[in-house]
Amino acid sequence: MLRLHWQRFSFRKVAYSVLGIYLLITCYTGFHLLNRKLQSDMKERLIQERIKSLSEIADDPDWNPWGEEFESELQPQLHHNPPELWQDGPLTMALNQHRSVKEDWQGEGHEGYKPSGKRSPLERQETNTSVHSVEIWSKAAIGLYLWEHVLTGTLENRMNGVWSYGHKTIGSIHFRFRTGPGLVPDKVPRDTENVLLVLNGREPAKVSSSRLWLDLLTTLPRLHGAGAVLLGDEGCDNSWIQPYMSYRGGPLKFVFLVYDSPEVDNVHFFQWPLGVATYRDFPTIESTDLPLHNKRKYLFNFLGTIYKNSSREHLLSAINGSSYRNLGYVQARMEWLPQETDETRTEYIQVLSNSDLTLNPAGINTECYRIYESMALGSVPVLEDVMTPGRCGHVTAGVSSLSGAPGKARKIFPAPLRLLKEFEAPVLYVKNWTTDLGPLLQREASLSDLDRSKRREELVHWYSQFRSSMRDRLVSVISDKFFSPALR
Repeated sequence: MLRLHWQRFSFRKVAYSVLGIYLLITCYTGFHLLNRKLQSDMKERLIQERIKSLSEIADDPDWNPWGEEFESELQPQLHHNPPELWQDGPLTMALNQHRSVKEDWQGEGHEGYKPSGKRSPLERQETNTSVHSVEIWSKAAIGLYLWEHVLTGTLENRMNGVWSYGHKTIGSIHFRFRTGPGLVPDKVPRDTENVLLVLNGREPAKVSSSRLWLDLLTTLPRLHGAGAVLLGDEGCDNSWIQPYMSYRGGPLKFVFLVYDSPEVDNVHFFQWPLGVATYRDFPTIESTDLPLHNKRKYLFNFLGTIYKNSSREHLLSAINGSSYRNLGYVQARMEWLPQETDETRTEYIQVLSNSDLTLNPAGINTECYRIYESMALGSVPVLEDVMTPGRCGHVTAGVSSLSGAPGKARKIFPAPLRLLKEFEAPVLYVKNWTTDLGPLLQREASLSDLDRSKRREELVHWYSQFRSSMRDRLVSVISDKFFSPALR
């Protein structure tokens, strides 16, 4: 009898213990789910508050989305008119003509001009009926290079430049481009399905603003595809964007990075050119309007700031000690000036347009705007082929798959300037200004005028094809990452 009573007591004790453990687990699970919901709501409220604060900033007419170091963008046009560069007639440059569009997000626009030279099959498909739509929201100055110089789209200013709009169809994708200080998160359509963000990650303040836009993506209920073009850190430290990648649970399916970042694998990260300084209103230029066969006034040029203990000091010393010094145009300054005027811009374009060579010493990064600006004007860039401090180029040269697709493997070239080397840019390289500049100028001085004019023609043709190739690469990645049948 005592034994039976003990067995009943033990069974009751075990049952209560199991029930207690069940209730404890249930309470813990409920608490965990409730806490996660509260954290999610808090995060969304924080994002909305940051969006609201940015919206209030956008109401300030003096607010500049590109940063305090750039000039005010609130001008009637995005680009200044190009100067007349030659005395034998006006230079007709291909500035995009502005046309009226509706002010709302569903406005209509016009297609851009078609630059000379061989175009890709994608360009010839522009009359096809588009089946996909992709928004491009640009919060970095490189967005204008992407839209006007690479995609050859046009822009219409609204509200005196508070925001600008354009649209263009390439292949089966219809792109809608928007930029300017009036482009703020709370005006983003909630039904957006596919978006390409153009962001600035060059310094902490810009990264903070870029994070806001990336956080916004997670709040769009119908978002299907998201990618980014990022002006990266000049030392190639872009680790902050990793948590936003899709393979880490984030919204970004791909990123095009400026500079020779080690992240570039041609699967998730691709490389993008720095391009021309659109924030200084460098214009789009039609190669057919360049007098490429005219003899140029200068053998070479160098315009730039001389930083202490930099290779630019060696370059300036090599120029001053060269017997060809009087054949070049040299304007060096000891202090960087952030402002650009119509006069200095015109002078800069005139000098490049009248020089056979443009000397490009490395700065914080080897890649600089002057490389692409000189190519656009037919002046051969002379590049300092050296690695700058930082994490750039820390990748083993080899073969990497393009977007992970079979049959599209592409070699990754050694840094620096991997893109230019990949596309075999017709530029000149030096390793040391002190030892290499003298022999280079001697060889250049011996070239005939015919040889120089042919080289200019090849250079501007290559640059036109390069932009077309980058356009095709971007569209191909978007198609593969957003609209591949395997993703449906």
